[in-house]
Amino acid sequence: MKTYSGPTAGSNIEPVLRNARKSVWIISPWLGKEYAKQLALLSQKGIEVRIVTSNVDYNNESLEVFKASENPNLIPLVLDKEKVAFIHSKIYIVDKVHAITGSANLTYSGLNSNIESLSIAETKEEVQRIEMDFMRIWMNFERKSMSNEELSMETSHAIKDALPLSINYGNIEHPNIKGKELVYHPYYFFEFSFRASAGKSPPVLFENSGSVILDGVTRQIVKDNLLVEEFNNHSIEDYSLKTENKYLLTIRKSKIHHFREA
Repeated sequence: MKTYSGPTAGSNIEPVLRNARKSVWIISPWLGKEYAKQLALLSQKGIEVRIVTSNVDYNNESLEVFKASENPNLIPLVLDKEKVAFIHSKIYIVDKVHAITGSANLTYSGLNSNIESLSIAETKEEVQRIEMDFMRIWMNFERKSMSNEELSMETSHAIKDALPLSINYGNIEHPNIKGKELVYHPYYFFEFSFRASAGKSPPVLFENSGSVILDGVTRQIVKDNLLVEEFNNHSIEDYSLKTENKYLLTIRKSKIHHFREA
């Protein structure tokens, strides 16, 4: 096992990544945008790229690069420190032949100027031990990673038949509020009218008309006055919801698939 320390220690990582041929496995809490682009480019060449990183503001642009790539060879595992854990380990494994551990993040300062310490495996057994460390972390947190919807930061989503409802929560920046989530349900609008008579001399006429809003998830008629008012004040359209990086976005799928006339 070789070891390096000092402001140039991180320079041992980039050449190994650049020469990858089959696979790149990385754990890095902080991830520079330019390096995210390099990883996306490697994945486009057919190289399997797995990366474990954190949902922190510094990584926003890098995560946008990953989302824009839409490449099945690029597999990011993003952990939210408030809900899961803060990943602090740094591991670099290339082609299952080169393995590096230490303190350097995959950022410009981590690889070029910070005083870092690195250990580089020299034998097959050493590489396999680091590979096992990586897989233990990957398997432990794979199901707890953030979904694409939760990673919807600074992007717009067209939500079919969804009705926006603005509610003033007061001091939304209160320090005791750890996280905020926007949840959208699909809604359906129905207009109705009926007329019927009963009896013969003279008949009694029954008639009514109006509209109802149905929640596509709960299958219940919506009686929320604010929501009904929002619908009545806006034409039926696809709304575009723009989220900020401090929000999580969850879009509930409809449980209603077939309708019958009543």
